[in-house]
Amino acid sequence: MDEEYDVIVLGTGLTECILSGIMSVNGKKVLHMDRNPYYGGESSSITPLEELYKRFGLNDSPPESMGRGRDWNLPGPGLP
Repeated sequence: MDEEYDVIVLGTGLTECILSGIMSVNGKKVLHMDRNPYYGGESSSITPLEELYKRFGLNDSPPESMGRGRDWNLPGPGLP
């Protein structure tokens, strides 16, 4: 990673995404990173369904009767 950036934004919550967008529109070279495998910080949703199974340590995959995993969105870590 030998590239240079004007701004490095850590996290993909609403505030970080707005900041990243404003900076890039204003001509800044932005590196936007998150430690999680999903976007959205505290307001995220978990998708696909397979990610929910991983999060709770379930070894099996969701049953085929549930359809495609990407058709599911579930409240993420910051939501009740």
